[in-house]
Formats: sequence, C-alpha cells, structure tokens
Amino acid sequence: MASIIPGYEYDIFISYRQKDNKYDGWVTEFISHLKKEIEATFKEDISIYFDENPHDGLLEIHNVDKSLENKLKSVIFMPIISQTYCDPKSFAWQNEFVAFNKMASSEPIGRDVKLPSGNVCSRIIPIKIHDLDPADTELLETELGCRLRSIDFIFSSAGVNRPLKPDDNPDKNLNKTYYRDQINKVANAVKEIIYSLHPEQQKRIKKTYQTYGKKDISEVKPSIGYEKKAKPGRILTTSVFWVSLGILALIAFLILVPKLFLKTKSEISGSDLVKKAIAVLPVSNFTGNPELDFIASGIQRTLCSQLGQLSNLIVRPDLSTMQFKDTKEPPQQIAKKLSVNNIIQSSIIGSEENLQIEVSLIEAFPSEKVIWSSTFNQSWNNITSTYNEIIRRIMDGIKVRILPEDEEKISGRRNHHPEILKAYDRGLYFMNKRTAEDFEKGLKCFNEAIEIDPADPLPYLGLAIGYSTAGHTSPVAQDASNLAKGYALKALSLDSTLADAHAVLAMRYLYTEWDFPAAERSLKRAMELNPNIPSVHYTYGWYLALLNKIDDAASSMKKAIEIDPTDQVAQGYLSWLYLYFGRYEDALREGQKLLQLQSDSTLAYYLIGSAYSEMGMHFEAIEACKKSLAISPGYESGLAIAYANAGQKEKALEVVKEMEKNRDYWWYAWGLAEVYAKLGEKQKAIDCLEIAYKNHGDFMPWMKSDIYFKPLMNEPRFIELVNSLKLPV
Repeated sequence: MASIIPGYEYDIFISYRQKDNKYDGWVTEFISHLKKEIEATFKEDISIYFDENPHDGLLEIHNVDKSLENKLKSVIFMPIISQTYCDPKSFAWQNEFVAFNKMASSEPIGRDVKLPSGNVCSRIIPIKIHDLDPADTELLETELGCRLRSIDFIFSSAGVNRPLKPDDNPDKNLNKTYYRDQINKVANAVKEIIYSLHPEQQKRIKKTYQTYGKKDISEVKPSIGYEKKAKPGRILTTSVFWVSLGILALIAFLILVPKLFLKTKSEISGSDLVKKAIAVLPVSNFTGNPELDFIASGIQRTLCSQLGQLSNLIVRPDLSTMQFKDTKEPPQQIAKKLSVNNIIQSSIIGSEENLQIEVSLIEAFPSEKVIWSSTFNQSWNNITSTYNEIIRRIMDGIKVRILPEDEEKISGRRNHHPEILKAYDRGLYFMNKRTAEDFEKGLKCFNEAIEIDPADPLPYLGLAIGYSTAGHTSPVAQDASNLAKGYALKALSLDSTLADAHAVLAMRYLYTEWDFPAAERSLKRAMELNPNIPSVHYTYGWYLALLNKIDDAASSMKKAIEIDPTDQVAQGYLSWLYLYFGRYEDALREGQKLLQLQSDSTLAYYLIGSAYSEMGMHFEAIEACKKSLAISPGYESGLAIAYANAGQKEKALEVVKEMEKNRDYWWYAWGLAEVYAKLGEKQKAIDCLEIAYKNHGDFMPWMKSDIYFKPLMNEPRFIELVNSLKLPV
C-alpha cells in the first residue's frame, strides 16, 4: 500500500537492529501497538514498512541496497535507538539511518519540514528504548547535525536500563513514563508531519496565500477536520488588540534597545556567546631528530594554554589528545571522539635554528574540510611572536571573536629569553614522562634556566607543575607537595597572571593545608585567568561541597568534564560527590560513565559497588567491589561495607583485619573509619579518623559530609575534629 502522500512508497519506515528483537520480540510488539494507535488517529490507512524478516524475501542474486532504496522512499523515518543501534558498521546504521538522512536532506521538501503552526520538525523521529552512552549520543547528533530529540520508551530503575513495556507500572519507573502516553505521542507526531504535507492541506494553504497574501506558512493555522469562523463584531476587537500590541511593542523597543546598545564592556562576556570546542592534536616531529620532540610537545602545550585563556572557547587539554599521537585516524573520526567542532593539526620539519611549523585548521562537521593551512618559518629562539599569529588565525578561521578582556592575554605576554623557553619546554617534556631518571633531567633543565635569569617566573612555574604532578618520582617525594607550593609562590611573586601556579596552590590549600579562604581565592583567580583547566573546576566543586552547595558543586565538576570528556579524575569525583551526599542513583550513573572511559577502572567498580550497596542491591555491590580489588588494591573499605550492609559481618571483619595492617597510612585509616562507623564501632572509627587527621589526609575536610560517618555526628570527639578544621560557612 502506497503512502497517502503522492510520490512516496510508505508513510513510515521503521528501522531497528535485528539483534534487539531476538530476545523477546519487543520491537515487533511495539510496532503492533503503534499501528493500532495510528489507525485510531488517522482517517486514512497508514502504510508502515517494518522488516520483521532479516532477509525480507531477498535472494542472494538480489541487490539489497537497491531493493531497500525503494522502501526508504518514505515520508517518516523512525529509528528504534538502542544500546546496539549506534554502530557505524551495522546495516541498520549505514544502509537505513545514514541513507535516509542523506536522501531526505536532498529532496525538495527537505528533511526538516515547517509545520503550519510555524514549528519545524524533522522527518526522522527517533524512538529511544535505552539510555545511551555519551559516545552513542554524540554519534547520533553528529549525523543529525543537531541535538537529539527523541520520544523515549525507557524503563529506568536502580541498575535497570531496558525498553518500556505496556505492563510496566509508572510508579516503579524512575522516569515516571507511561507506555500508552508515549505511543500516543508518536502517533500525534506522525500525524502532524503527514497532514502538514497532505495535498489537501497544501491546497488550503495555497488558497490562503492567494486570498490574504500571506508570505510565510507559519502564519497559517492548521485546520485538520474543521475551521472556526470569526463571529460578527470580533473583527473590530481583534483590530484593537493588534494595534494595542503594536504600541506596546514600540514602547518596549524604545525602552530596551538603548539599554542593549549601552551594555558595558564588563557585561559582555563569554557567557553571552555560544562556545566552540576545539582540540590541538599532538604535533608531529618530521625533523628526523628525536631530540627535538620537546619542541613538538612545547608547541602543542603552548597553543592549548594560550587558546585556553580565551573566554569563549572550550579547549581540550593536551593530555586528553595524546591518544592521537602518530594516529592514522581521519580528522572527523578524531573530532567525534573528542566532541569538538574543529581540530588543529601541526608538524615540524627542519632544525632548531631553521624550523618550519605547518599548521592546519580543520572543520570536522558537517563535512570534513581544511579551513586554512600555513607554514611558519621561524627559528625556535623567535617562536613567541609566531604563537600570537597562529592564535589569531585560528580564531578568525572558526569565526569566534577575541573578547576585549582577552586581548591583553594575547598581546601582553612577557618576553622570555630563548634559552629559558627552551629549558622550560624540555623540562616539562622530561617530567611528564614520570620516571625518576626523566624527573632528574627536567630538574636540571629548570635549574639551568634559573641560572640564566633568576627573575624569570617560567622555570619556577615548571618546577611547581613538575613537583605537583610527577613529584612522586623525585628524590624528595615526601616533600614534593611543599616544594610545589614554594615554587608556585615564587613564580607568582614574579608574575601574578600564571593560572597554572594558582591551580597548584589551590590544591595544596584545599586538600592538604585546609586553608579554605586561600583555596577559594586561588581557584577563582585560576578560573579567571584560564577557564579551561579541568582540575580547577573539579577542585572548586569540592570546595562548594564544603558549603553544602551540592548542585553547584556537581555543575562545577560537570564543567571539568565538558572541558575534557576523557578526564577520569573529574568523572570519578562527580560520582564520589553524589555518593558522599547520599544521591546513590546519580553516583551509580556517573560511576558507570567512568567505567566507559576505562573498562578496568578500580575506582569505577568501587563507586558502582558502593552505590549498589546503599541501594540494597547487595549481590551486585559485592561483585563490583570484588572486581575493583581484582584490578588493584586500595578500595578494600568498599567490599567491607558491602558485606556489612548485606548482613555478612564476619566477612566484613575479615577484610578489616587485612586493612588494619596499613592503618598508619591515612588512606587506609580513612577507609577503616568508614567501615567501623558502619559496624557501629564508633570509638574505633574516630581513632582512625584521628590518624588520618594527623597525617593531613586529603578527605578530612569532607568528614562531615561522608554518609558513612552519620552515626558519629553526635560524638564529642568527632565534633571536636570537625571544629578543628574551621570549615567555611
């Protein structure tokens, strides 16, 4: 049966992954319900193509693509989006979803049709039957070229993510979704699109144009079934209404427009603009000299740092792009994985004295294209001015303006001695390798730079960053944190605009020294100087948690994830934040996202297991915690608490016995405190907390927030510990 719209084979083409229908035939059952609802909505009979048989009567000699092409000539395409559908290698994705999107976009009526109401609606109506991984959502939105808007059939409860079925009780569904309502939404969406394209509707619109001279279809009200006639006497009332409305609009224009034009410089910020995401890929070293790798590393880091200081850009950190070093993947695929609009590809050839830097700005979507590509010939000693030119060309290329407050960040940079720049890049290059031998090499570079000019802040900044991130490999590992702080202060005494130095101080103040006013100042200053440092945002999230501003804290951590979706620390901290404050379902969801980033993450399994345990899912909790410890020790407290919650006290005590061997280390003392509190051993729990306190354990400021310590809240010794921290209020 042909479509009710001339020129089309079917009204609806339903696309699904064959494996989704194998278990219980859910998709077939869904289509049966949908057909009945549509039949009750339309006067006419609606034709739906649904491939119940994977082969659909096609023989080996038949051309599958050509046979399907005719069926794809449908008014509406309805993909059943599942956990398996978003697979670029699958038949449903390539030969149905992508094929229809391309075909519909090239047709005269277009993929997106304007409805008589004035709204625009896509002829692709996604039906979601599972919550999707971020990568799958990203794949869909990239293909569609817009945000995914779907009608959801998802039953969601603790640890459950499956299709919604007719017999599901909405009260037991976290989404509170009613199956019949969703079916009805689909039917009405189909009806609105098809009737907007129906010949009779088009005739009515055309007649309205001829009669009233309408210029835009959006001005014509739909009339499906009947039209209301205006009553005598209403014409005058309507005219008065429109005249009055026009006068009000004019008054509003005269009042508001001057205010818009008088908006001050300070009021115009990056928050008023749509931010673009960009990534600078590792720079390829084609010089043939491996000893010049530090130059390639320095170029990437500097471009990331300088672009990151601009208020209206989201810049992926250089560490998040290292996975693409020497990759053969096409730029568009890389851009999809990094969730960015544009990428910068660079390479170097030549020598240190005669360096050629080739830089390309690539637009990844909707189709891959090079916006510009240039070669910059420069000696490494004079590269500073080249950075300025590259940054401006990048901003011009992606059509993002440099805000007035950011101009100074670009043009007002301090000039450094070429040998100091070289030593800085070499120093960080070695320290980032995080071995004892390379740390010593980096240390030597920075000390040589200080000898050249003791008043230059750059080598002190390098030492602050090095001791902060790789200090565990240094000869003085135990004192690395103090050294990082000292060098950061020295760098800032010479240049107060170094965002990374403020970031180093903020972590020291918050996690170790518990100087909360200083931590807040350093965090805010770092964000002001460079809004694209993920660690600053998730650390600020922990600071906000001390103020009990949980939603704001979560937003700050999500900002860190937005800057770098591959940052496992930020993702883990977000889950941990929710766990501490008793939001277990949120903790579970974010913990599962961490597991997607790293399938063998011991922290992810700990967080997932801990959330399951507090939700009463004891078997799942114990299994997850066991997986965590099978990967790496460190989160034994999770398993002990899971046993305790499951009523298996003897097994919990077995874990505690092993943990006691390491109680002098603050981390194990903290974990033991949580377990003892859960077991009702309050004084033992506080004994362990005192050990963690004396060792300045990182988590101490949040002892009052930790859900496991609720039984201790009224204990005098616990209260004394909390008061001694002098937490912000």
